[in-house]
Amino acid sequence: MTNYAMKNLEKLSVSTIPPYDPLQSFVRDNHIAIKGLKGKRLSNYVFGAKDVFKIKGTTWGNGHPDWLRYSQPDDFTASAILTLLDAGADLVGKTICDELCYSISGENWHYGSPLNPTDTRRLTGGSSSGSCSATAGGLVDFAIGSDCLGSVRVPASYNGIIGLRPSYERIQNDGEAPYCKSMDVLGFVASEKEVFQDVASVLLNEDPEKGTFTKLYVVDDAFEAVDSNVQEAFNAVIDKIGTKLGTIEHIKIAEEGLEYWVKEVFQIVQGYEIWESYGGFVNKYRPRLSPGPKDRLEKASTISRERYLEAKKKKEEFRQRVEHLLSDGAVLITPTASSVAPLKSASLKEIDRLRTQSSHLLCISPLADIPQLTLPLLEQDGVPLGVTLMSAKNTDRTLIDFGLQFMD
Repeated sequence: MTNYAMKNLEKLSVSTIPPYDPLQSFVRDNHIAIKGLKGKRLSNYVFGAKDVFKIKGTTWGNGHPDWLRYSQPDDFTASAILTLLDAGADLVGKTICDELCYSISGENWHYGSPLNPTDTRRLTGGSSSGSCSATAGGLVDFAIGSDCLGSVRVPASYNGIIGLRPSYERIQNDGEAPYCKSMDVLGFVASEKEVFQDVASVLLNEDPEKGTFTKLYVVDDAFEAVDSNVQEAFNAVIDKIGTKLGTIEHIKIAEEGLEYWVKEVFQIVQGYEIWESYGGFVNKYRPRLSPGPKDRLEKASTISRERYLEAKKKKEEFRQRVEHLLSDGAVLITPTASSVAPLKSASLKEIDRLRTQSSHLLCISPLADIPQLTLPLLEQDGVPLGVTLMSAKNTDRTLIDFGLQFMD
């Protein structure tokens, strides 16, 4: 832990007014808090929910004040939030996210950027920035967010907490902001493995088939996408996890190169579907957008349906390839992100370089529909570096049970 940490803060409780928030993690304009049922499995826990989920009678902001301004009070509550409340957890507030969720930096020009409790000089990561900041700092026991290209995984890694991007459609995410319908999922984070396991037992049903893992695949082309110091940091943890399984093999998951799958498939599918979700809002209200989301939305608006459908076919090819690769009980290991959390003082050029590198790692699970668990098993100079484990679709609970044993 660095001298710039803000950890172990006092846990929040349900209040009708916005909470005391030294990490700048929570929204204030549309605050809502709800008590969970008593005497249930999660009754001692409090949680935050990314400001992209509907809660009956309230509005949601999606990281942009114009979205909040023009939204109407919701007529139902997202299923996942109802499930958590019924399981006893108290919702203490909605958490800030990146602008329209179209970023992984953790910065928001409009509301301010949640702080990284492990080192406040560094970026928090996003777009589920507030959820991960509040969890890492101790304001909540756990939080939920959404994840397409790393929006739960990146801030979990940067903030040194446990995070899951589940198998596609494994957790019901009705009542979530429209975004990228074929790859966006509801994920969750926690600092403590016992809390994470409890939340998993509530949000995830048992795996359809109880399998076992047999080998560890080191995804060499993912490690080639990161700097050498990150590669070196992984040697010991690869040996530790591989020894548990008995077999370690090195593979390439994308002979064409992961950059190809990001540019020619992921970004095409994501961009087209995001423009389907946001194009009407952008054209009607002309919201003021910060440079990153603005540039990405402009590019998204130019993607043809023909190109989108071709990219969808390629996505299915990749999904089938990975399904076959993992069919014999293999687990994939990669870094979660390409580096530790960058300093806020880093140049835009450096931030863009790290974002591009990270995209090569982050595209695998959404393209393949598989679960991805990120674990805070490593540090560099006192700053967290997340370790990713991935397994076959709908082996989420098995993956969690396997991965959490290394948190001891």
